[in-house]
Amino acid sequence: MFNQRVIVSKYGGPDVLQVVEEPLPQPGKGEARVKVFKAGVALADAMRREGVYPGTPQPPFTPGYDIVGEIDAVGEGVEETLTGKRVIALMNGIGGYARYICLPESELIPLPEQVDLEEAVSLALNYVTAFQMLHRFAKLKEGSSVLIHGAAGGVGTALLDLGKLAGLRMYGTASAAKHHVLSRFGAVAIDYRNEDFAARMRQLAPEGVDAVFDPIGGPNWRKSFLTLKKGGTFVGYGFTSILSAAASEEDKKSLVADWKMMSETKKTPDGNDAFIYSLTTLKQNEPAWYKEDLSQLLKWLAERKIRPIVAKTFPLRDASRAHEYLSSSAAIGKIVLHCVSS
Repeated sequence: MFNQRVIVSKYGGPDVLQVVEEPLPQPGKGEARVKVFKAGVALADAMRREGVYPGTPQPPFTPGYDIVGEIDAVGEGVEETLTGKRVIALMNGIGGYARYICLPESELIPLPEQVDLEEAVSLALNYVTAFQMLHRFAKLKEGSSVLIHGAAGGVGTALLDLGKLAGLRMYGTASAAKHHVLSRFGAVAIDYRNEDFAARMRQLAPEGVDAVFDPIGGPNWRKSFLTLKKGGTFVGYGFTSILSAAASEEDKKSLVADWKMMSETKKTPDGNDAFIYSLTTLKQNEPAWYKEDLSQLLKWLAERKIRPIVAKTFPLRDASRAHEYLSSSAAIGKIVLHCVSS
């Protein structure tokens, strides 16, 4: 029996993703081997593939953050009774695109039997990110107003879903073809391709919003600052603008400068609270938060209080096609890889 996993053979476009076959990994002390049913695809995976994400290893490496699967073997010190249990896990952006993976038993969180696997894998990265930005950083209450950039993406739709549950007033940027998704969650949609979102927000919410969530970076961040009310909160959680062919070296330097400034001062240039959010960093620093928040989300999923949107599922061998789909901006919600049948 062999394992299959996807590797980044060299930095570049989707075509650098290759499938390799190798012996099954064996769990070490304190580890369990997980048969991976579903793995999530994230924008950060594409950035690692391009070699532009901070801390990206040298190729070859296997990308992937989030998985759901079943424990099929255990190492020394791990209870045999865990074999056959369904679990969900998050890694530090490396390893998820595989049929089998060995992880520390402490990193595995039980998965309720009744939940849909494709919906569940959306929680480990996207929904925990959204939950923590909303509630642990911006600390929003019912009736608070928010601006969500990339509102039709994986984290964007998670913010919409959780924002609706929390009773927030929501505005979101997305291409016109995706505005129906925002309307489903009660959000006011802004066509970022044909409208100046800052000017539109001055019309929609002249007093400003309580929080902005921005995964884009660069000039978009600086325009986002203008939409905040005094005492509002800015949360930057990515810099996808760096992937744009139009991104200049000046834009990239400016993004790094903004990132560094807000990381150090925790403030926008206007004096509002600012946070640079990284789930993997926060999980390392506050592991109890991660387990607590994911457990709450799994409970809501089982109760059907939240409904993750799955954009499309691809076989593991077609990871390159999944990345092409990701870069096409056609996706609404979470892109998933099917690794092994459950």
